[in-house]
Amino acid sequence: MKEFGNWLAKSAAALGPWGLFLIALGDSAFIPLPQGVDALLIAQSIAAPSSAYLAATLAVVGSVLGSYILYSLARRGGEKMLEKKASQKGAQKLHKSVERYGALALIPPTMIPLPLPMKLFVIAAGVFQMPIPQFLAAITFARCVRYFGEAFVAVRYGERTTDFLRENALAGVAIGLGLVALFFVIHRWSTRRVREG
Repeated sequence: MKEFGNWLAKSAAALGPWGLFLIALGDSAFIPLPQGVDALLIAQSIAAPSSAYLAATLAVVGSVLGSYILYSLARRGGEKMLEKKASQKGAQKLHKSVERYGALALIPPTMIPLPLPMKLFVIAAGVFQMPIPQFLAAITFARCVRYFGEAFVAVRYGERTTDFLRENALAGVAIGLGLVALFFVIHRWSTRRVREG
């Protein structure tokens, strides 16, 4: 599966920005390609700055669509999928996270490029019946921040992008967590307004 993923990444790279759509779709729904989308987006943005934001847009759309496919499968009967990916104790923790934080539980692994199992959170969101609008809003928000942020840095810093990201990794994580907090405040405020009518 890993070899097929590598072949897919190399083949899709030749398609330019549309290749990013295919890789993001496959990575989010079926075949894990750790950092594949990020690396290709940065490379394409450096090579063709004029199409960097088109590439980021297609990466977001592909990732959201792929995540929704996986979420839909899990929503219809993903308990077995979850059992294969997590222990019983891990599944219980995920259930508590989804119940307590709702869509916010999805944002850190989706937005911050850390070694967190994003698919596990997506499957849990489906299994534990997270509302579809909340799920799509969280995934879209997180992926927009991540991919448009990478495209912006790549256009601005060019060949120095990798060094810049490495040197400012902690600042990036801090900004990401700040955005999670902002999303949390907006989510709570909007939920309260809806309940108040």
